[in-house]
Amino acid sequence: MKAEVLIYAYLAVCAAMIGFNIACIFVFRVKDKRLDHYSRRFIKIVHQVIEDQTVTEEHCKYLSKKLKKINNLMAFDKTLEELFPQNPKQTKDYIRQLSSVFTYLTLEYKKKSEIQAAYFPYIIHKYKVFQGQPISIVMDTMLELVHSPSLYVRENALQAIYSIGSVECTMNALWILNESTYYHHPKMITDGLLNFSGDTKQLAELLWDNLHRFSKKMQRVIVDYFRFSSSDHQERILELLTSHGVDDEVAYSCIRYLGKYAYPPAYPILTGIVERYQHNQWIYTAITASALASYPGDRTVAVLKELLHSPNWHVRFNASQSLMSLGLYYTDMIDVFEGRDRYASEIMRYRFDQKNMKEKEAVGIGLDSK
Repeated sequence: MKAEVLIYAYLAVCAAMIGFNIACIFVFRVKDKRLDHYSRRFIKIVHQVIEDQTVTEEHCKYLSKKLKKINNLMAFDKTLEELFPQNPKQTKDYIRQLSSVFTYLTLEYKKKSEIQAAYFPYIIHKYKVFQGQPISIVMDTMLELVHSPSLYVRENALQAIYSIGSVECTMNALWILNESTYYHHPKMITDGLLNFSGDTKQLAELLWDNLHRFSKKMQRVIVDYFRFSSSDHQERILELLTSHGVDDEVAYSCIRYLGKYAYPPAYPILTGIVERYQHNQWIYTAITASALASYPGDRTVAVLKELLHSPNWHVRFNASQSLMSLGLYYTDMIDVFEGRDRYASEIMRYRFDQKNMKEKEAVGIGLDSK
């Protein structure tokens, strides 16, 4: 009897799940149809305004009223996606004339739920509504959203701030993240800063001037931003790397920077790091082994060959990769292949086998294309 009850209960749960899925499909289809309906209406209205090249006060009032509802805003987004490929310049000019509408909507969406509050700054970023127009109400609202416990709200607000291009607002956002107890992945911050649409040189100077005031985590983010954005900071990066008490994570970022942008005065520092840390701190050695690929020379080859004998796999792997990047031939590595260290020999054989395979594949592709 108990088994029958369990079976019936299981069947009831399955039936409920099927019913729930059917209801969801029906609701989503209705919403999609409604969104398409709204979108078609917006396309007609917006297309006409773009053709006339005149955004009237009446049109702004109409949008201010309609776009307060999230479904209408989604339809408006879909409309702009369709119009942009057809008339990119006219559509961009149209959006820039709607700054008053979006300023009004900023205050409206600030009061809404987290999901809706996250969607609105996404639209600001996506269409760069306020690029070059640092309106204080908008920036203050976006900064308030950066305090949100929701990752989606924070990230979309940050992207909106970067799209505005205000150096002051961007710095304020970084200070908020610096003091926040909510975790925001460093890579997301670095990638976001790379989207900054304002004066990047002014931003870089402010970041350097205030670097010591930021937390160690944020300092690493800033150095990573420099690494992906510009080669103009080599001297400062070297000075930071050699400064007293530099945090390990920040030092790793500095070494990676100097590996991407070769700076001759940094070479003795990098080889000194290898000598100092190869027996006790493998992370320093592994990162430096990669960086040395940008500093060709006999001494570099000798240092990297020595690192092939490291007991740490990561160090050997990076050293072998750097040796291949230097364009060495099989004959240049005879001493390694014929040496007593089987691990050093194997990693270099692997590298050369990999190189030969790529060359054969390239030849095969070339023949196929003929």
